[in-house]
Amino acid sequence: MSLLFLSACENDDDKIYMTDLYERYYPLMKKKACSIVQDYEVVDDLIQEAFLKLIPKISLLRSLSCYKTTSYIVNTIKHVAIDHIRKKARLSNHVYTGLDDDLAEQIPDFQAATEENYMKTEECEALEKAMFQLSERDRTLLYFKYNMEMGDQQIGDLLNIPTRHVRQYVARARHRALHILSEKGEYHV
Repeated sequence: MSLLFLSACENDDDKIYMTDLYERYYPLMKKKACSIVQDYEVVDDLIQEAFLKLIPKISLLRSLSCYKTTSYIVNTIKHVAIDHIRKKARLSNHVYTGLDDDLAEQIPDFQAATEENYMKTEECEALEKAMFQLSERDRTLLYFKYNMEMGDQQIGDLLNIPTRHVRQYVARARHRALHILSEKGEYHV
């Protein structure tokens, strides 16, 4: 692991802070980047690029709580990975061969996509309302588990919960969220 991005840090304190972030969040960033680009050869380069984007934000990162820092870092690697995919797509040229299949793949069904997006939006709004009715601890547990895709060990470390109890706490939080949704008729248990 070469930490080339550290050369962009202005002082030793920033270098130590960024090295600590790198060591702490590297596995999570690697998992997120791999899930998006699915090309293991470029993942380390994407992580380096993400840290280069984080260096100007050191003062902001130091002011955030641990779960907001985690969210910020994961969103940064997500955007870097998505940008990589976009750049790669722009570079690859699509050749039209004149076959009907070429056109069918390129023209999306906008009505089906619109209906699907509307349904997803309604589901997300219902879930968001249910989440705000949960305690902060339950929200945080569910956020780390499902949005951030963290493992039990990472969640336990961040929230000071014994690792052996994390799965049970997440299951209870999920049950409470589903109960709220079922009371509102959004989900049937």
